[in-house]
Amino acid sequence: MKKVDYEYPLKATWECSANISENGFLKCDDQSSFITENHSILLRFDYTSLSKKKPGIISVNGCKISNQQYFEANQTGIRYLNITGIKNLNDISITCKNCKISFNNQLLGFKNPDLSSGPILIIAPHADDADLSAYGLYSDYAPNIWIATVNIGSNLQSLERQYVQNLDVEISSAEKRKGYIRSWNSMTTPLLAKVPMQQLLCLGYFNISNSSILNTPKDKVLHPSISDISPHDFRQWNHVKLSNDTNNINSGAALIQDFIELIEHIKPTTILVTHPEIDPHDEHIASANALHLALQKSTFIPENILFYVNHLRGIKLFPYGPEHSRTALPPWFSNSALLNDSSCYSHSLSHSKQQEKVLAFDTMHDLRSKDRLEKKLKRWINQKIKKNGYQYYGNHSYFQTHIKADEVFISINGNIFKDKKFY
Repeated sequence: MKKVDYEYPLKATWECSANISENGFLKCDDQSSFITENHSILLRFDYTSLSKKKPGIISVNGCKISNQQYFEANQTGIRYLNITGIKNLNDISITCKNCKISFNNQLLGFKNPDLSSGPILIIAPHADDADLSAYGLYSDYAPNIWIATVNIGSNLQSLERQYVQNLDVEISSAEKRKGYIRSWNSMTTPLLAKVPMQQLLCLGYFNISNSSILNTPKDKVLHPSISDISPHDFRQWNHVKLSNDTNNINSGAALIQDFIELIEHIKPTTILVTHPEIDPHDEHIASANALHLALQKSTFIPENILFYVNHLRGIKLFPYGPEHSRTALPPWFSNSALLNDSSCYSHSLSHSKQQEKVLAFDTMHDLRSKDRLEKKLKRWINQKIKKNGYQYYGNHSYFQTHIKADEVFISINGNIFKDKKFY
């Protein structure tokens, strides 16, 4: 069995030691410190899998919201159970399947950021990143939401991967068309949640890597297969005017300047962006680093930065478990300087809100995977024979992994993020 701890140097608003009795009831040593209102609550515990193949399932009984959370098979180590939403420890009990948890644990409470205090800017490296990570959050605060999608995400591995088979016969035209479609997705899907159209932006960049942000920001980045393409081609729906509308340069410096202008125009109290250390996607890291550099030059600094993670190195099926189950912090095995004194925010989604999120995913062309015979057979076996509890709303794995009862973020103060150097 592999021993691996989730390494999060979190700074909780309050914490207390908590014991689990033989019949599963949770008791906090200092009940007076247990605050639930406007707090996200995690139980930090030692986890031990009892199966080499079956995931561990921990249920919080008595909780009104979805109460099952799934953990790795054949592993042991420190984990976090999301119990946000409970009102009283005396009302719940914990049961385990295919796993066991420690007797002595730690309850951590994190005061939630005040998301109603002002505008919220979501930076999405690609179309669907904002929706995967925060559809529930942005639909709950729709009038105050701004979403800026950075890259058009036009690259194709082959002509067979284009959305409509045989539509284009050259890779350059197929990739340009994909860029247009994904840009359209980024500008229309949030309308389902009633985000105002004038608060959506497609910035139209392509292939902006972390190196082009940090090492060669002034160099123009060329598309590998399309010669007649520029950011201006994909900005036709934007209501906010930016200087690069005229300059029309695809470069790291141009993206940083766009962020500066957007921040000073919107004055967001909260910004959501991909986590630059946990999410390994190069263009996701680039977006976070561009925000960091923009804040160093901006005259306005947000109160909160909420980090989200849509990719994990070597792990494809997190958040674990079937649709509508609970989730907490993603796997993270390296103690990081950036994460010092960070907080956790868990945004709860009702079942109906999760259903809305399914429809939002269905509008994204990039999530429309082909339903091959092998996949159909495997799904039928898992659903009918193994009875794994999955609904299989869509063929893409995101329809399972990201339709959960929680959207969970790592949170730090805006000034701390501005001043931290993490690259």
